This record gives sequence, C-alpha cells and structure tokens, in this order.
Amino acid sequence: MEEAHEKSIFLYNWLKECEKENIILCFQGDFNQDLVNAILLLTENGPDVQSSSTMVRARVFSVLVECMQNIRKYGAPTNDSNDLKPGIVIVCMKDGNYVLKTGNFVMNNEVASLKEKLDKVLSLNKEDLKILHKKVLNETELTEKSGAGLGLISIGRKSDGFGYQFKNLEGGLSFYSLDITILNSK
Repeated sequence: MEEAHEKSIFLYNWLKECEKENIILCFQGDFNQDLVNAILLLTENGPDVQSSSTMVRARVFSVLVECMQNIRKYGAPTNDSNDLKPGIVIVCMKDGNYVLKTGNFVMNNEVASLKEKLDKVLSLNKEDLKILHKKVLNETELTEKSGAGLGLISIGRKSDGFGYQFKNLEGGLSFYSLDITILNSK
C-alpha cells in the first residue's frame, strides 16, 4: 500500500509542476498506435500550433511522434499482453516556445542503457547528431523494436534542448520523464 501511495504522490507532484505551463494538449493513459494517430491529429488542428511556422510545426510533430512511439514501444506494459503502455504527453507553451513533456514507466533493468543513450545524445552538437544518425542507419538492422536509439537522436536533432529524469519506484519500475524545448522562432 505504501508503494502505491509513494507512486501516487510522485506522479501528482510531477503533474502539478507540468500544470504551471500553458497546456495546449495533455493526454494520460494507455498508448497504442491508434491513439498516437489521434493525438497527432488533435495537436495539428489546435489553434496554438496552427499559428506557428510550417517548419516549427513539423519539428513539434516529429518530436511528438518520436516521444509517443518511445512510450508505445519501450514503456512498461500494464498487462501481460504488452499491448497497452501507460504514459503521459503534455504539449505546452512557455515564453512563446513549445515544451513537450512526457512521462512513462520503464523497467529498472532498462534505465542504465537508456541513460547512456540519452547522455550520448545530449553530449553531441547538431552536426555530430546528424553524423550519428546516418551511422546508426547504415550500421543497424532496423526492426519494429530495434532499440538503436534513432528516436532519441531525432529528438536531439529536432529539438532545441531536452532534459530527462528517472524516479526509482518499487516493483521493479522507474518513472522516466523528458522535458523537450522547441523554439518557436526557427
């Protein structure tokens, strides 16, 4: 019971922090491909997003797709069938720029590998990320769940910076969150 209470308090506090932003779209629940498509359609037709340049909108959508695909492919499942992956996606405006916030559960045994990939992406500039992207594409056999890190590399290339956090929870899970900034002026 204490484990569920700790998880609830953590998630409540995380969501309260997110609510300080000007939220354009927020979805919390189980992710599957149909839902990803529906969220993209809602975001695309939102008035806040429509007022941005085509280039900025394309970057927002591209990063949003990668984030939701990461939840769908790599999140810890809620059932034995692995079809449903709980997570949260929030699209906000802060100081006229987009902030995408995502959160989902991951298995603790996957945290070290994910941190390594995130730190690698964060350590590279845009040109180095472009080179790494090409290298991974050329050297990796891509599958439905490749784990090659292309999504994170794309997020690094198309965003104007991001941060991440892991909160270790009981039950073999951690809560993984990303805060991604996309400037509205490029």
